[in-house]
Amino acid sequence: MLQRNRASTLSIGWLLMGLAGAAATGCTSDPDYPVCRNDQHCQRNGRRELCVNGRCQQCRSNSDCGENMSCLRNRCVEGLNACEGDNDCLSSQACREHRCVERTECDAVRSCPGGRHCETGRCVADATGDQDPTENRGPQCNLEPVFFDFDDAQLSESTRRTLQRSAECIQRERTSRYVLIGRCDPRGTTEYNLALGERRARIVQRYLISLGILPERIAVSSEGSEGATGEGEDGWRRDRRVDYRLRP
Repeated sequence: MLQRNRASTLSIGWLLMGLAGAAATGCTSDPDYPVCRNDQHCQRNGRRELCVNGRCQQCRSNSDCGENMSCLRNRCVEGLNACEGDNDCLSSQACREHRCVERTECDAVRSCPGGRHCETGRCVADATGDQDPTENRGPQCNLEPVFFDFDDAQLSESTRRTLQRSAECIQRERTSRYVLIGRCDPRGTTEYNLALGERRARIVQRYLISLGILPERIAVSSEGSEGATGEGEDGWRRDRRVDYRLRP
């Protein structure tokens, strides 16, 4: 009996030592899909997914998806700035037809405060007899366009300086509103150039907002290569730009 107890004690000791050794060397089994601890657990058996918050998902950000696609709730979906609800968009945007667009001040549901009324999504002051009809009614700034390299949507140091001057002038205007128009040279498909023009306009918008311009004063649009007039590199360089259009 004593020998059996001693053998049992030795067996338990060896088992505990084996478990401790396995823990020390990290010899633990991989979690079952779709549970994960790192990206490698999601990239087996033909899968090419990423570990996000302990679950295998298609993407973490837009850069994980293809061209003209968005990472929406960790899934790659068609279209830029895709959304399923307002919570998927920036605070200055709303989800309309599954796409994030600039939020308007007012609409059929949201009215304006007293003394103002809604015109094309914007709250404007009601006309009064003593109102100055020329106050802030026209463009007061000569805003310079900003230019981009071929197939690029990044701001250079010179374009940042240009935008800083524009932001200072827009701030002085107090209430004027603009649309940022993204443009491209004629190379590339219509769809690609429209998307590239929008990316250029949005990076300009984000930089102006970072300089203190209220988001509701600068909307975004793209005309792609429509209206491009350049021929050769010198002309194409002038086509690759973002310029401004005054909104009413």
